[in-house]
Amino acid sequence: MRRQLWEFLKTALPKLGRVELTARRAVEGTLTGRHKSPFRGFSVEFAEHRPYFPGDDPRYLDWKALAKLDRLFVRQFEQETNLRCYLLVDASGSMGYGGNGVSKLDYATQLAALLAYLVLQQGDAVGAVVFADRLRAFVPARRATAHLSVVLSALSDAEPKGQTHLRQVTAELTAHLKRRSLLVLLSDLLDEDGALAKALHYLHRRGHDVLVFQLLDPDELQLPFTLPTTFMDMEQPHQVPTDPVAVRTAYRRQVDAFVQACRTACGQANAHYILLPTDTDLPTALGHYLAWRARRRR
Repeated sequence: MRRQLWEFLKTALPKLGRVELTARRAVEGTLTGRHKSPFRGFSVEFAEHRPYFPGDDPRYLDWKALAKLDRLFVRQFEQETNLRCYLLVDASGSMGYGGNGVSKLDYATQLAALLAYLVLQQGDAVGAVVFADRLRAFVPARRATAHLSVVLSALSDAEPKGQTHLRQVTAELTAHLKRRSLLVLLSDLLDEDGALAKALHYLHRRGHDVLVFQLLDPDELQLPFTLPTTFMDMEQPHQVPTDPVAVRTAYRRQVDAFVQACRTACGQANAHYILLPTDTDLPTALGHYLAWRARRRR
């Protein structure tokens, strides 16, 4: 599977064009990629000298400046990593559905692979989270180019099973996050009523910038079946025999209401929301969205 993700990147990246993933607002050093943070810290790129004050770390004294000027100076550095991004991939049972041959989980891992590559290429840090009813994998954010292989490995190991519990997962996740971050949620959002709103509110209160991609199969949106069918719940042992033609209108009305509820929950938590049917060309859709997002920040 990891090799498949590498092959996907090779074909998808030329279609994507020159785009960047940026945060919508400053969140503790989380600014647009490729820009130095305004905060001063002891990092890796020299910024300037300032006079020494009692209590300063003596490791950062500039002894050459002392020899030349007979005064103590401390070296200051700029924090280089402005964007710390985590890709949250839903691997619950329902994500295994793929009426067009590509499951929602396949689509999610491909989208996550593209985003991981973009974040690393712009010099920022990316990590990955695979979850269902709990965290299954947590890859800390790093900015080294070689870290892409670690992220792709975690994505490749994801298997669709279990139920979704977003509220519990977000509580577990924030225990791992030492800094506020850009969190990108890739999920069909099939959870208990109100779970998404509670999870997003929880993350928003903690200062995280959240971007939500709702991934749904065209079959789920349209119910195109014409023969009597028994539908099976992919997360619980439930079966529903029905005539799709007879229920299609009511079904689509319910799906529209569900999608609108997800969009509203995101808006109330100041999170961007994007609905992506899994038959959408991924590089094209992502490129258009990121270009639009960048224009909105200007």
